[in-house]
Amino acid sequence: MDQVVPQQMGISTGRITEPQEVADLVAFLASPRAGNITGAEFVIDGGQIKTT
Repeated sequence: MDQVVPQQMGISTGRITEPQEVADLVAFLASPRAGNITGAEFVIDGGQIKTT
């Protein structure tokens, strides 16, 4: 199931994003290290959304 679902969903990394990965991004963005990041959009989808 862990291999079939990502393939069917078109996730290029081959795995579904873990909640901890999202929490890590939130913690980074809330930290002083991200103090100069403004107006950014982050997509954590394992490459499911294709860009052109």
